[in-house]
Amino acid sequence: MTEEVPIPYTAVGVPLVEEVKFDGLKFKTVTWKVPEDVEYKGKIVYVHGFCEHSTVYTEFFDKLSQQGYEIFFFDQRGAGLTSPGELMGKTDEYHTFNDLDYMLKRALDSRENKEEKFFLGGHSMGGGIALNYAITGKYRDDIRAVFVSGPLVTLHPNTRPNIVVRKLLPVINALVPHLKIDSKLKYDYITSNEGWKNYIKAHDTKLIGTVRQFNDMFARGEKLLLKQHTSKYSPTIPLLLLHGTNDNINDIKSSEKFVSLLPASVEKEFVPVERGRHSLFIENEQIFNSVFEKVTQFLDSH
Repeated sequence: MTEEVPIPYTAVGVPLVEEVKFDGLKFKTVTWKVPEDVEYKGKIVYVHGFCEHSTVYTEFFDKLSQQGYEIFFFDQRGAGLTSPGELMGKTDEYHTFNDLDYMLKRALDSRENKEEKFFLGGHSMGGGIALNYAITGKYRDDIRAVFVSGPLVTLHPNTRPNIVVRKLLPVINALVPHLKIDSKLKYDYITSNEGWKNYIKAHDTKLIGTVRQFNDMFARGEKLLLKQHTSKYSPTIPLLLLHGTNDNINDIKSSEKFVSLLPASVEKEFVPVERGRHSLFIENEQIFNSVFEKVTQFLDSH
């Protein structure tokens, strides 16, 4: 079944896929190099969303590399080929940021120009991670700018677990942290691009996480609405935040509120993407092109 549903895009470049051993796991990493005949503009370290993996970013990363941006991506702990089978969803707050610290440090150590700073990008759960990294990240001073799409600050009412379940999550987390739950996310909420929707349906038949993973990512997002937390966002890291107006997974109102809580000294731009659903980087051609142009303009300006 899965072999009959290929990704709806043919890449120009070919990514470098490697296995990086760290803290008991073999992380799948994917690097999209800039072609030799294209001017190098900078490196992007990208943090993916819940249950995502590198394949769904093929078009976005391929086109960014053709524009001069090298992309480094890794399947996070609990996701993709880093954590198949029984390891799916097994992660927590500590490991989320400890793993990202390691990957950033590894990328920083490999720089030819030791003064070069990197861009940090992220989507959904990864967007919430990137926003928090600009607030408390160990290597945030090495981040040139941050761009995120549909970050998980709070879930949209149409996806949010009922209030009883949400309040019980910390209790369940303490008792059975590795209990697995099907998120039951609706594929129609992800994208209006039928090609990508069919690919995800065929390849990611269940979007499953552990109680600890859910508890920690919800708490991480909710912190972004606390003034005492957001006030620590680095004033040296410009921010581009894009959010689809038809996103029924993460709440666009919470993204807008987060931006409003940032210090006045932060260079920030909030972009509501009209008719965009949750995953803007695999949206229909018209929306994707407008979002891609906005992202590249932001990157080019920094």
